[in-house]
Amino acid sequence: MHASGALEKRKRNQRGEGARLRDELIEAAMRILDRSPHALLTLRTVAKEAGVAAPSVYRHFPDAKAMMAEIVRECWSQMGNRLVSASLDAGQGSPFEALKAKMSAFVRYAMERPSRYQLLFAPSYSPEHDLDGPLRPAYRPVLESIKAIAAEGGKLPVGDTISAALLVISLTHGRIALAHLAPRRPGNRAPEVEHFVLETLAFLFKR
Repeated sequence: MHASGALEKRKRNQRGEGARLRDELIEAAMRILDRSPHALLTLRTVAKEAGVAAPSVYRHFPDAKAMMAEIVRECWSQMGNRLVSASLDAGQGSPFEALKAKMSAFVRYAMERPSRYQLLFAPSYSPEHDLDGPLRPAYRPVLESIKAIAAEGGKLPVGDTISAALLVISLTHGRIALAHLAPRRPGNRAPEVEHFVLETLAFLFKR
């Protein structure tokens, strides 16, 4: 919905619904990025997109940097939810099959939402941008599958589970980044990137 429609249809928050406005502002910012990946987000442009007065935004975000940190955190959460849902959809298969399902979901999110994905690996907007910070929702499901592979006696491509998780995420991110740099080049469509990642996982984990 564009800003004009939002202004017409959005209802005023009731007392105690400030959290809903915060969520709406984050979604508005991400809609702008989806339409214009290189757009410079300001609190005023996000307020316009959300259909609220600019002063309303300042009650939730003191500046654009604070807003971007929250957007990055939300994108990591979206990615993590995709990985968990993919694993559940895969059913009661082996830990390796669960890992494949998660990394397929990782690739699909990145290729469907390039502007949001690229935010995840941009220079940090938060001092907590580490494995225990915003990226934890995506890192943790990968680590859990690799721990399960190790627990059943599977061979890891490197010496420990944390290093293996970082290797899997790094190789997946690297292939996605190359595809984003040249999206029209043969082999850089989403299904081909996903196939590359799954094939590489099979090689790394000797499957």
